[in-house]
Parts: sequence; C-alpha cells; structure tokens
Amino acid sequence: MIKKIKKIKKLGIFSDFNFDTTLPEFKRYNLFYGWNGSGKTTLTKLFSSLGEGCSKEFEELEYEIEADTGSFKNSDKFDKKIMVFNKDYVENNIEISGSKAKPIFILGAENKVIADQIEQDEISLSELKKKLRDQIETKEKKENEKGRKFTVVAQIIGANTSGSSVRNYRKPNAESAFSLLSDKELLTEEDLSANLLTLKQEERPNITPIDLVSYFGNLKDIVENSEKLCLQEVSSLVVERLKENPDISSWVETGLYIHKDHGSIECEFCGQNLSETRLEELARHFNDEDRVLKESLNNEIGNLRSLHSFIIAYIVVDKANLYLEFQTDYVSRLTTFNKERINFLDKVLKLIETLELKKSKTTEKLILENYFDDKFENSIESINEIIAKHNEKTLNFQVKRDDAQRQLENHYLSEVFDDVKELERDIFNCEEKKNKIINGYDNILGISGLSEQIRENKSVISSEHKACEELNKKIEIFLGRSEIIFEVSLEGGYIIKRNGEIAVNLSEGEKTAIAFVYFVVHLNNQDFNLTDGIVVVDDPISSLDSNSLFQAFSFLKNSVENAKQVFIFTHNFDFLRLLINWFKYIKPRDNCRNFMISNKIVNNERVAEIKKLDQLLEEHESEYHYLCKILLTLECDGTIGSVYNIPNVARKVLDSFLMFRVPNGDNSFDKLKVLVFDEDIKTSIYKFVNDESHITGKGFDPCLVPETQKNVKNLLNMMEVVSPEHFRILKESINV
Repeated sequence: MIKKIKKIKKLGIFSDFNFDTTLPEFKRYNLFYGWNGSGKTTLTKLFSSLGEGCSKEFEELEYEIEADTGSFKNSDKFDKKIMVFNKDYVENNIEISGSKAKPIFILGAENKVIADQIEQDEISLSELKKKLRDQIETKEKKENEKGRKFTVVAQIIGANTSGSSVRNYRKPNAESAFSLLSDKELLTEEDLSANLLTLKQEERPNITPIDLVSYFGNLKDIVENSEKLCLQEVSSLVVERLKENPDISSWVETGLYIHKDHGSIECEFCGQNLSETRLEELARHFNDEDRVLKESLNNEIGNLRSLHSFIIAYIVVDKANLYLEFQTDYVSRLTTFNKERINFLDKVLKLIETLELKKSKTTEKLILENYFDDKFENSIESINEIIAKHNEKTLNFQVKRDDAQRQLENHYLSEVFDDVKELERDIFNCEEKKNKIINGYDNILGISGLSEQIRENKSVISSEHKACEELNKKIEIFLGRSEIIFEVSLEGGYIIKRNGEIAVNLSEGEKTAIAFVYFVVHLNNQDFNLTDGIVVVDDPISSLDSNSLFQAFSFLKNSVENAKQVFIFTHNFDFLRLLINWFKYIKPRDNCRNFMISNKIVNNERVAEIKKLDQLLEEHESEYHYLCKILLTLECDGTIGSVYNIPNVARKVLDSFLMFRVPNGDNSFDKLKVLVFDEDIKTSIYKFVNDESHITGKGFDPCLVPETQKNVKNLLNMMEVVSPEHFRILKESINV
C-alpha cells in the first residue's frame, strides 16, 4: 500500500508540495474532500503516472512516494497496479464521438491459468514488437546509409565522367554497376589520371613511326666491309716519305693521276721535268691493288656520309601530336633519343676518319674499334612504342573511352566496396533477425505465433456478451431507467444506444454514469487483480442529479470492498457525509483516513496542500458549521492569500443562514429585505458576496482586502443581531 506522498513538484497546482509530518499515513481507505478547483483531479493524475514513472501531460513532474514495499520516485515504476477513475479515464475508455467503449474480458476462476498465459504472452509479444521495431529501424538506417553512399559515389562518377559521352549518372546506375562488381578494382594514381585524360580528349590522327630500316638497314654491311678493307695489305714499293706522311701521300697520289690524265712530262707545280725513275717509283707505290682498295674505302666513306646527313636532317614528330597521357613519357624518351643520336653521329664521323686513315696506310692492317652499340636503336624503338600506343588508341578510340569510363566507374565503386558489403551484411542480418522475430525459430514462437496463441486463448475466456449484459443491468440500476443500453460491436467493444438508436448527445450526467459503471465492471478485468491493486476514484457523482447520489455510493462501496487500497476524492458534501458514515462502520476503524485539499497563496501563486479533514466536517451533517468557523476565525495579514476564498465562503454562509431564517422560495436578495437590519450594510454584504465570490486569488484587487474584513464582520454581526440564540449555539458548537 501507499503510505505517504512525500513530495510533488511541477504537477499543476501542486507545484512544490511536501508531506506534513503531522499528517497521518494513508491507510486502506482514504477520503479526500475539496472544493472545485482545489486540485483533486490534478492529484489523481499523480496516481495515473505511478505505473510508468512519468506523465505525458506533466513532463517535468517530480515526486516521491513511500509504500510498504519501499520508496518510489519519478522514473521508477510502481510495483502495484492502479485503476484510476477521473476525467482522463472517461476520455480514454468512452469514445463520445462514436459512443463506443472498449471491450471487457471478465476473468473467471476456471480461466485463470489461461489468463496468466495471456499476460505472459502479451509481455513477450510487447518485447518482440519492440525488438521488431528496433530491427526495422536499424535496417532502414543501414539501407539509408547504403543509399547515401551510392548517391555520393554516383555524384563522384558523374562529375569525373562529365567530359565523356556517357549517360547522366545517377544512384540506380551506381547500384546496378556495383551488383556486377565481384571484387575491388582500384586503379593506381597513374592509371586513374590516364583514364580521366582519355575521357577529356578528342580523337587524334595516326603518327608514322621512325623507320629503323632507313637508319640501320645498311649499317651492318658498311661496318663489316670497313673491317675487311682495313685488314687488307697492298704489296708495293714503299716510299718512306709518303708512308710517314699520309697527307703528302694523298696529295702525291692525286697529283700523279692528274699528270697521267693530262700527259704532263713536267711537274705542274714546280715546272721541273718528271724523271722516269721517279714516275716508276711512284707507280710501284700507288699500284692498281692500292687504287682498288682506296676506291672501296671511298665507297664506304660515302655511305657513311649519306647516313650521317640523313640522321641529322631527320625531324622527329612533335609531342603536341600525341594524346596528353603519352606526352610526358614521349618527351622523356625523346630526350634520350636526341642524346643517343649525337653519340651515334660522333661514332659515324669517327669511323669515317678511320677509313680515311686507312687510305694512307694501304700497306698496313688497321683494326677497327667496336664503334656502335644498341643504345641509339633502342631509343628509336622506345619512341616507336609510344607512337604505337598513340596509334592503337586512335584505332580503338571509342573502345578506349568506354573502357576508361568502365575502369573509373569500377574504381570509384571499389572505394566504397568494403563499406557497402558490410552494410549489406548488416541489412541481411537485420532481415534474418526480423524474420525470426515474426515467424519464430527452434520451437520459439514469434510475433505471428504469439498473436495467434493470444487470440485463441482470449477467445476461450472472452465473455463480451456476458459483460455487455452486466453493463446494461448496472446502468439501468444506476440511472433508474433502461433507455440507454450497450450492444456488442462486430469490430469489438460496445456501441452505446438510446431507445434503439446510436446515442450521440449524452448529457454530462449520463456520460459520468456510463463511465463509472464501466469502471466498476472494469475492476473485474483480467488485467487487474483487485485484491492486490489500488483503486482511485475522483468525484463519481460529478454532474449527476441528487437521485443518482445513493446509486453511485452503493456502486462504489460494493466495487472496492475487496481492494488492496482505496483513494476517494469528492467536492460534494452530501457524498462526503455518505462516505464518512460508511467509514465509521469499517473495522478496524484505523483502516480509514479523512483528508482535505485546500489552497493558499505563496509568492502570488495559488498552491494546493493536503490537510486532515476538519472535525466540523466529520461531526456535522452540513458544511455550515465549517464555513462559519472559517469566517469566525478569520485572521487577515493584509495579503491576498489570507482572504482569496472568503467571498465564496461568505456567500455560502449567507445562503444557508437565509434558507432557515427566511424559509420561503424567494431569492437571497429578497430574503435579505425581510431581515431587520441596517439597509446600507445589507446592501454592502449582498454586493460583496455576489461580486467577489468564486475568486481564485488571481486578479483579486489588493485594495479590497480591508473590504473583505469589513463585510465578514458585518455579516457575522447581522447573523448575531437577527438570530442571537442561533448564533450563540453556533459558536458553542464549533468551540469559538
């Protein structure tokens, strides 16, 4: 049971409540009395919040209650079930717009085992549904994350292929291409740049490669012939002077043939006669064998000079003619080519010099050095390789562009390959878990199986028609007529009808009666164990006529007699008297507690407090004594809080006094005229109680505080003057 409400904060008018240590603890039966607007319904909202440990209406609510099982604060779930009848209950259980109530399943003793199973299954079902929601949310998050990755990568692919003729690239394109990707296909930086260039370039014409045959076709023969010629030795009379001086030898040989051709007998240079002896000597030195050798040497020298001229004059294609991705490599290879070309030309000239030397030394062998290597030829082949790539690209230009686009697409998709695959695994796992939650596994029921089991079990213990009969019987007793009945709806629950038609304009009293009868039957619902539960009832007679007062009391009394603990709230004094008289006969007497909820002003704010019920309200059959006590003991400190409710109290006292002092059917104003008292004071009293009653403290004019004191004094004085004996006995009865 709940023993104390130790504190309440931020619950409407209970803004900062703390339990008064002078108050007794709550018992099994607890009664709360308070006027309208004092905070009774607000306090019942606290009881409604205990089950979940929080309030949707008052999100900042703080509280602490003490029970026989421990202390509970906000965010703690109370360990007992609580049924609360208040305005919220009416709204939640009676659909006024359609006049349709929720179905009730009556729990029979023979069905308790099944009901316990339903309760366990519903708890399990609720947990499974939460797990299902979690898996659905997780899967959606993973799918959204996967979708975002494809959206981003599609933007990257589209941006990097914008210079190509490929289609506009979107998320579905990326997803389709990714489905064909079996593994990552990441490109090197070099290949990435090359493919990007390919998509941006225009098609270029073919380039003629360097003709290696033109360069090196006869070089091998020239070298071989030169080697052979240099090894030849001519048999002749050697003139030492000519042998030692090749330049002179060449000059003399040329002159000898000139003189011979011209038939000269004198030296064309010095004019001296050419002696036969000298001519014979020179002829033997420059014989036919020598002449043939020199002619052969001159032939090879000529070939070498032609090659030299060809190589110097050859113009290599400019880099601008190649595709961009080949240009850098081409320039590098061209540098090597030019270097090796210079070296090659030097070697050609060196060979020419050697052959020229041989011409002056035909009688001697000359060994040729290994002048040439493969470097120049290799540099030409290297350039031709680049040209071949260029030509191949031109030949397959569109194919290359398509391939570049495909490689780029796969490259960028490969960058998210691991992330997407992990997300796909997570999504698959979520779907697998979701299916298990729905369909169950390993003989463990899922949502489908549990729902079917609950439905079947409920169909076994469902007694909607029986409950409907019980509701109709009770509502007829409560209202004293049978025009309003419940009918079982095919969709579940009940339809409320009046004289055979759907009731659409229920009075406030009828709504209260229906809701309370429904609540009484609801206490036997399979979801609530009355003997271990707490029942809270807020003004079950609100808006009811006086004829229904005793039925409401009877229904309440009989429905909660087996409850673990009961809290009853009312503003109606007649109902209060019925409850107090009932409590007097409950044994043991210590099982009952009577409280009242009143208001005061703190820092210009109206707040509620819980106090013991005033003894006068317990002892007397009307509020009259209690209200008179308030006026007789009024102590005003000049603040609004000390008098804010006094005009309303004074009005009730005046009405009660006039009712028995002038027992006719006139209104209060006309009854006042009958009394023999100062007319001005009577007018002032009447104006005060009518103009200022129902004041809540908010907006009360501080300048009227002394007016309250004056008029209360005048009212009490008038009562004493008009009925002195009544006034004397009244004061004695309330011990004032």
